[in-house]
Amino acid sequence: MLLLLFSVFGERVTFCRPHGKTLQNTRKLLVAMDDVKNDSDKLAVLFNAGDQRIQDLIRALDDGDNDISLRAQIVIRYLGNREGMKHLVEWYSKRPTEYSIAGPVPLPLTDWDYEFIERNLMPKPPETWREIGVRYIYALAIDGSERSKKALDSLLNKGASVKENTTIGLAIKQLQIARPKMLMSGKDAAKVVLENAFFIYPADRKRTKSRLVAFNGTKDKVLVELYINRGQLAEEWYHVVMSKVGRGWKFYSITPVSVS
Repeated sequence: MLLLLFSVFGERVTFCRPHGKTLQNTRKLLVAMDDVKNDSDKLAVLFNAGDQRIQDLIRALDDGDNDISLRAQIVIRYLGNREGMKHLVEWYSKRPTEYSIAGPVPLPLTDWDYEFIERNLMPKPPETWREIGVRYIYALAIDGSERSKKALDSLLNKGASVKENTTIGLAIKQLQIARPKMLMSGKDAAKVVLENAFFIYPADRKRTKSRLVAFNGTKDKVLVELYINRGQLAEEWYHVVMSKVGRGWKFYSITPVSVS
């Protein structure tokens, strides 16, 4: 689970009360989801039902148990639900000096994301960006807008001298080798992700397996897990969300989940 602390910024938005009918069941699932890699079955249930239970997840951000709050944030970010993300920014803004960030960086990137990059990544040495820097590098790469291209170039230039044996260095190196396709086709979502995983070294593809974790409730987003097995103590897991665009697919978020 990614957990980082950053300075607060963001606009206030209206907070809505959830329906109490499903709140208890949603919280039970959040309690059971201790880790998104090992508890992917619970994540799958929440990903499938999350858009319908978004008010429950928003309410859970203020849960008295900090773990529940973080897990609600993670699920909202996996979903990339517009209402959920809007309330998440509001939740950040309630923190007087700092707040916790956990989970993927979903599209579309917003003014809040670009301000986050300017305040928390650009002024700091690339070696300190850690996993959140990798997630933003991939998010900028798959966004494809002119604004994201400009921001990505700034991050890549700043991180050009970072060693390749770091997470940031590997992400930058991968984007030098290959860039993401903006639109992909195929009926097998897990296969589509594997064939288009620009963030994985070509030599690792034969060591990589993909599996479908879950569709969201309307089946216009899908969560896929990639597992790279280079042997004991050399494993990696990624969670990739794709969104449906016409008859094709588009990357929605890319999250390095675990490295052994």
